[in-house]
Amino acid sequence: MADYGFAGNTPDVDWITRLGADPAVWIVITGDQRIRKNLAERTAWIRAGLKGFVLAPSYNKMPINQGASVLLWRWPVMEQFISAAAPGSMFELSINRRTGFTPLAV
Repeated sequence: MADYGFAGNTPDVDWITRLGADPAVWIVITGDQRIRKNLAERTAWIRAGLKGFVLAPSYNKMPINQGASVLLWRWPVMEQFISAAAPGSMFELSINRRTGFTPLAV
């Protein structure tokens, strides 16, 4: 996130709020399940109206280049799917290329 002006230690509430205020359409991809569980972060996510995917834990068990290839392969379907999703929603992104997107409670 350094190119957008965020340091690696930027608190989640800060980057969530800033992306939500940006007129650009953002698709957030994160491995951080805590956003859904931390009250301040969850509230910021909902207020910001962001949409995104949480990587399934299986992504942590594979080399980064393999995980990136799955994301690139699935990107067109992810982009189409998330465009129809409600603001403030999150979905788990499975490593399985044929699996859909599992809605997550925010």
